[in-house]
Amino acid sequence: MQKLRTVIIGIAVAVLLSYIISSIYARYRYPVSLSEGQPSGKSVCVYEDGQYDLMDVEEYIESVLIGVMQDDWNEEMLKAMAVVLRTGVYYQMENQDTSQTGKNDLINESELREIRYTYAELKEKWGDEYRNVARRSHAAVSNTRGVAIRYDGQVILPVYHVVSVGHTVSAEELYGYDIPYLRQVDSGADRMASDFSTTLMFGGDRLRKTFDKWLSQSQTESGEDVRVSDATASGFARTVNVFGCEINADDFCRQLGLQSTNVHIDKPGEDYRVITVGVGNSLGMSLYGAALLAANGESYDEIIQYYYTGVTVSK
Repeated sequence: MQKLRTVIIGIAVAVLLSYIISSIYARYRYPVSLSEGQPSGKSVCVYEDGQYDLMDVEEYIESVLIGVMQDDWNEEMLKAMAVVLRTGVYYQMENQDTSQTGKNDLINESELREIRYTYAELKEKWGDEYRNVARRSHAAVSNTRGVAIRYDGQVILPVYHVVSVGHTVSAEELYGYDIPYLRQVDSGADRMASDFSTTLMFGGDRLRKTFDKWLSQSQTESGEDVRVSDATASGFARTVNVFGCEINADDFCRQLGLQSTNVHIDKPGEDYRVITVGVGNSLGMSLYGAALLAANGESYDEIIQYYYTGVTVSK
């Protein structure tokens, strides 16, 4: 059980490193009316204008979706994302420490990884299209109201990423522990994404300076090379050897601002060439691949059931 808990925490951290939701909390009510109708019975405690307030989960999900969505997502993709976000909030509600309150239908916003954007950020992103975008988000949430993803009757941890390496990867490959709904599935169309692969060049001096903290604490002799020393079958680095010092791949990529731990390193000249593949960790639903499935006529529940093996999608 402890190992499973560690794996789940690792997955959550990996998702937080993916690139799509900034960690900034809103302090406003939206100028466009969000979710209406009967309360869901589940709330998020938010801090706004100097006081705490309760926001219905459906309204909260809308406020997140507006910031996450892309302008080329159609209605089925928006609904798929709304369900994924709702499931994420439900999962964290059901797995939080309830020893003090005895309730799992209320959670603090600070405990969620689904983060709202500020109105200023949304206006900067969408400009004059903001109101139209907000209405589309409202429709996607309303049309999937209360719908969540479950495996064997339990709400799942619905991890996702921006672009896969051409297929998703299993939790077992990344973390050494089988999670039955996180299996490898094909997502070959992701190779067409403009940011599928990136190449960056780094000089040796730059790398020594960047990783000085690790190198100065290393007990090994100084090496003259930078290479991936351990990786999964799909190419996700576990550790990178930097001049003789073994560094965790997450730390290596974070320090260099890389978009994925699927990293490949060589030295064609004086500088080191660092190639990354995919955006994120290729675990769970690929946003790029899901959007293409939606554009090709797949429904939101079909998209979800493709990327999360053996799940049900229902209220």
